[in-house]
Amino acid sequence: FSRKQTMRPEVLDLRDTMSDLTHLLNRLMGEKVRLELDHDPGLQPIRADRRQLDQVLMNLVVNARDAMPEGGTVRVETRVERLAKPLCRDQAEVPKGRYVTIRVRDEGVGIPPEQIGRIFEPFFTTKRAGEGTGLGLSMVYGIVKQSGGYVFADSTPGQGTVFTLYFPVHD
Repeated sequence: FSRKQTMRPEVLDLRDTMSDLTHLLNRLMGEKVRLELDHDPGLQPIRADRRQLDQVLMNLVVNARDAMPEGGTVRVETRVERLAKPLCRDQAEVPKGRYVTIRVRDEGVGIPPEQIGRIFEPFFTTKRAGEGTGLGLSMVYGIVKQSGGYVFADSTPGQGTVFTLYFPVHD
């Protein structure tokens, strides 16, 4: 499962990628969950494997949906952010520079603080038995890292979770 997949990186405009994926993502939402997209009008291109990026986005959006059994909104935002100094958190250091960020935000049950440090581990799941394999987020982590990016999660139990992905701007 952890073997490196063959990547076919290409220069991508996330607005196009998301636009092509929106129909499928909306179908995955079900009746109680709304999907909102918010793109930075000055979005810059990134270099990534489109098929794998689609997998990452589908995975994060489905997890967000599953975290809201009573319904709610999943918000996907893209931004260009400039880090004036390195961002150090969760044993990672994101070098200073320009990044395209993707945030996937839900209003769900949240992830308990004692579990959030483990969510990217293979086979770790916060879902009930039979509901999740525990491979989705470790796959997300692997693909983002292979693409030269970074992924972080912030969560407040009872209020929701935000996954933030950083991809270097492709000049």
